[in-house]
Amino acid sequence: AGVSTSAQLHGLRSSLGTAGACSTVWMSATLEPEWLDTVDFRGKFPDTALELTDADYDPLLPLHTRMTAGKTLKKLGAASGKDMKAVAKAVLDRHQEGTQTLVVLNTVERAKAVYAELLKLEKRDAAPELLLIHSRFRPKEREELNGRLQDKNPGDRIAVATQVVEAGVDISSRTLFTEVCPWASVVQRIGRCNRTGHDGPGAVYWIDVDDKSELPYTPEQLDFARVQLDKLEGQNVSPKALDEYKREAGITLPFEHKHVLRRRDLLDLFDTAPDLSGNDIDVARFVRSDDPDSDVQVFWRDWTGTPDEGDPQRIELCSVPIGQIRKFLEDKKPAFVWDHLDDEWKKLDAKQLRPGLVILLHVDAGGYSHLGWDPASKATVTPYPPAEKKTPEGTKSDPNSASATAWTIEAHTANVCAELEILLGEIALPDFADTLRIAARWHDVGKAHDAFQAGMRKANPGLHSDQLWAKSGTKRKLTYGRKHLRHELASALAALQRGLPFAVAYLIATHHGKVRLSIRSLPGEAEKIKGTPPELFALGVYHGDPLPAVELGDGAVWEAAALDLTPMQLGGDASWTGRALELLAKHGPFKLAYLEAILRAADCRASAKEARGE
Repeated sequence: AGVSTSAQLHGLRSSLGTAGACSTVWMSATLEPEWLDTVDFRGKFPDTALELTDADYDPLLPLHTRMTAGKTLKKLGAASGKDMKAVAKAVLDRHQEGTQTLVVLNTVERAKAVYAELLKLEKRDAAPELLLIHSRFRPKEREELNGRLQDKNPGDRIAVATQVVEAGVDISSRTLFTEVCPWASVVQRIGRCNRTGHDGPGAVYWIDVDDKSELPYTPEQLDFARVQLDKLEGQNVSPKALDEYKREAGITLPFEHKHVLRRRDLLDLFDTAPDLSGNDIDVARFVRSDDPDSDVQVFWRDWTGTPDEGDPQRIELCSVPIGQIRKFLEDKKPAFVWDHLDDEWKKLDAKQLRPGLVILLHVDAGGYSHLGWDPASKATVTPYPPAEKKTPEGTKSDPNSASATAWTIEAHTANVCAELEILLGEIALPDFADTLRIAARWHDVGKAHDAFQAGMRKANPGLHSDQLWAKSGTKRKLTYGRKHLRHELASALAALQRGLPFAVAYLIATHHGKVRLSIRSLPGEAEKIKGTPPELFALGVYHGDPLPAVELGDGAVWEAAALDLTPMQLGGDASWTGRALELLAKHGPFKLAYLEAILRAADCRASAKEARGE
């Protein structure tokens, strides 16, 4: 899916426009130019592919050694899926003492099974070091395993892995075992045997499989690979030899575009405001296709009572097939997901499981061992909590405003404007520089809202009452008394009422990613309003809310006035959605996203310096 998506993105960048030059390079030992022939990239492929020439194969050049590195192909008698013990024994029998053997299986479960059988055999014999690598480890362990795997002097070792070693891993083994897989993957895997040309003579053994258990591979893909492997039995399969075989046999690797990112999909995804349940739209189908084993991510923490855990970090997230986590949770193990609307961890209902979900488990739930994700393991899991607790961001969250150092709106605005000037000095944006400057000057005027200031003083009662504050001077969580309050919406409305260009108001509204193409109230918001709900309300801002006067620096002043929320209504020239869609059509999503990123970067850089007291 990533091939189709990358081609489409390049084609759409070309047709929709970008703020600057943006090139794409596709690199692979098995890539066919025809694979990039998608609907929006068709006919736009600018040049022929860069390929090796005869001069590149000069025996005096280092590349010659790698491209002609000898390795012989043979079929292994044992078959996967039937007797993993027989496969493990064959691997151990053919392993060359003092060298590295790599075993590549198509599924995590079979890789774990072969590894387990090798462990049993190791107890009886003086076996080599064993290593297991697959995608169901947490990144912390995965990085450690990858570091060991890419050791240039591995010594006496057998590494059992999945497709994760097919690309992007510089590893060379004397002996390679691979299950039959699509031909492009076969070529990639063979490239991990005697890769350097100094680890030979290389030996490659291929293992047949049962087609019924090979999803997402198709029987046709596997049959094609079997035919080629049978033809190459007993022959040298160096990279050069395989290139020549492909050319002589007239092999064109097939490719089916399944999930193609179309223009309408891209424009739909451009509105990153959370859906009505507070969740982001899942883009997995454009990255990983529609694998029936689509993943969720789980992490483990240790707590007592109700979880009050910080944001999960990348190093602790473990990918788990959704079917396996559903079965795992059948034992009534408590699992929690972050509720973006209420800003708290809530118990997960198994019916809510969907690809891409991030799930919190208690360390006592088990499910992880030296095998990685291991639903059979009951052992307490070692957690990797972050050194500094950061509350996950929800719809009403504004963590940068809860800064250890207090800053007024005017002072923070000056800092953001200064950071923006540094960025504009590095980036040539003559058509948009002034728009960004005005947006930076007005981006936080909405923090003058009474509810926001009340939240500031509730968190830090020591703040002077005669000042309007942008940063609280404490790391305590901010609560405003208004559900889902977004100060940037108030800022954008003020900019519109001041008569500033809509592009300015749009960039102000988007600088936290919560408001973009529409302004809408969220579930539960009306129930939290004291008394009779106002005529219009959205994200904690009510039609007619007073916004006091604010000095913004450099002569910019907001005169006290009531906020007008009528732009949230659809239809008419004042409609926020209508004007935002016009802006999107004029500049395109890539250019608008780039401008948003610049303003956001200026704000984040200024906030980071302020947090350090600079």
